[in-house]
Amino acid sequence: MTAFIEALAGQVLVADGGMGSMVHQLSERPVRCVDEVNLLAPDLILGIHSRFIRSGARVIETNSFGANRDKLAAVGLADRVAEVNGKAVKLAREARELCGADVYVAGSIGPTGRPPRETPAEAKALRSAFGEQASALDARGVDLFCLETFPRVWELERAVEAVREVSALPVVALVTFPAGDEWADPGSMVPVDAGQTFRRLASLGVAAIGTNCSLGPGEILVALERAREAVGDGVVLAVQPNSGLPRMVGGRFLFPPSSPDYYAWFAREAVRLGARLIGGCCGTTPEHVAAMAQAVAGLDPRQTAALVPASPPSVPEEPAEVRPETGGLARKLASGRFVVSLQVDPPKGTNAAMVLEACRAFRDSGRVDVVDVNSNPMARLHMDALWMSLMIEAVGVETIPHYTPRDAGLMGIQANLLGAWAMGIRNVLVITGDPSVVAGEPGDRDVYQTDSIGLVRKVAELNQGVDCYGNRIGSPPRYTIGVAVNPSHEDLELEVRRFREKVAAGAHFAMTQAFFEWTCWDRFLDLVGGPPPIPVLVAIWPLTSHKLAVRLHHEVPGIVVPQRVQDLLERAGPGARAAGFDLAREMLDEARRRAQGVYIIAPFKRPAAALELFE
Repeated sequence: MTAFIEALAGQVLVADGGMGSMVHQLSERPVRCVDEVNLLAPDLILGIHSRFIRSGARVIETNSFGANRDKLAAVGLADRVAEVNGKAVKLAREARELCGADVYVAGSIGPTGRPPRETPAEAKALRSAFGEQASALDARGVDLFCLETFPRVWELERAVEAVREVSALPVVALVTFPAGDEWADPGSMVPVDAGQTFRRLASLGVAAIGTNCSLGPGEILVALERAREAVGDGVVLAVQPNSGLPRMVGGRFLFPPSSPDYYAWFAREAVRLGARLIGGCCGTTPEHVAAMAQAVAGLDPRQTAALVPASPPSVPEEPAEVRPETGGLARKLASGRFVVSLQVDPPKGTNAAMVLEACRAFRDSGRVDVVDVNSNPMARLHMDALWMSLMIEAVGVETIPHYTPRDAGLMGIQANLLGAWAMGIRNVLVITGDPSVVAGEPGDRDVYQTDSIGLVRKVAELNQGVDCYGNRIGSPPRYTIGVAVNPSHEDLELEVRRFREKVAAGAHFAMTQAFFEWTCWDRFLDLVGGPPPIPVLVAIWPLTSHKLAVRLHHEVPGIVVPQRVQDLLERAGPGARAAGFDLAREMLDEARRRAQGVYIIAPFKRPAAALELFE
């Protein structure tokens, strides 16, 4: 049994506060990487450690939270993992010696920031990254490891495995829950399945489990109650909250100056609820640590454990609201009716008159069921698809706005979709989106927090009343979710596999990439193994010139224009437009037999001309 385990068994240990926020606050220049400060300004880190120790901290964490290979690679330090972590331990130990205090040095390890993929290959990569960092920390003499601020238990489990492969030292394992509104009722930010999370942590058999970071003191006490209820008295609990929600001030993220008295209250409550390791996270200062240390001085956790309430306070649910019906598209697809959509591009500026005029013509023709609206086609700036769709809905035409994870984060996407639903949008087509090209680097400035499959899953979860971080929301939407599929894909087996994954993630219908002969569709269905599992709208593109056909074939990803079609349009010369429309009419007639609908890609400069197909 180590000295840390023995101390934890009979007393409350106070940990330090927010190293990262202190670095940002005290640094004279902008900090691109907090862990790099170990090398660039070691005296700053030494001073922060010393201040926390003198304030009463019994556990100090090394400045190595993000010092894994993945995160250091972003600042060109991937080959200096051992150096950055070794320096972090050296500075913490020097501070302990300088202060002459009985302090335990915890090797801080945070998540890698890698995409959330729970695969064997990903598990191996995570264990490699965590193992490399843990080895460096262990080699320089930490007393324990603190694995903290993990939003995914699965990744935290891999981190524990990696640490145990290289060290026998104690481990503290802390998850984080997403931050919410500071005015929310207590407990509203703690997920309903938090108990399951803590039970998984308890099964790891580590020295202590708990939660840290994004929740403030009041909210983290609710999480502590959930943990105690889930795992009982036999598991040591730890909590380290933020001081609240940050604000952008003068180009920096600053946390609110919570009162030290508030943290003294928190510390006493945390011990009453069973915590034996308490501390602070982002925004907490030596003053907060001093208040906590004074508040718990002399408390025996073995005596206060009996005072833990039986259950946490319940959170009242919002009253159910009557949600609007789904759109006409969903009803038509469900009935088996053949559906016709016209695809339009929003304007590149603010004048949408031409598009709206075309949509009125679509409406009045009686031939069109719905209009689907491109989202920044070819990764060039256009009016937003949701806003364009709202304008089209106002003239009496149902819409399918395209949505891509390229241009916004998941929270922004879901926030926009909530607003669009409230304004009457009922459908959405989830696509990957063409990557933007900036200074010759495709995708360099794009967001892509997830891919199209992941976004389908998130929209489906939103329909079930859960946001991208697992929190319950109020009245959820009921989007009819569409996805893209390309029967002309060069790797058709991969496309079929992704199509099945999209269906499993929650897709309700599909829209194909444009194709110009049915042989590719037949090959696609052969690999699918029969009719598609969801309704499919086939793309019809009336080609207007040989030049357009050649450009689409050679320059637009995913589109194949057969040579015979190119030759036909070239031979047609001035009559290429009429020949292209004739081909499109043939495709349309055949689609009525082979699919449940079509979407017609309207000419950009004359979208109303698409109605000529029905003449």
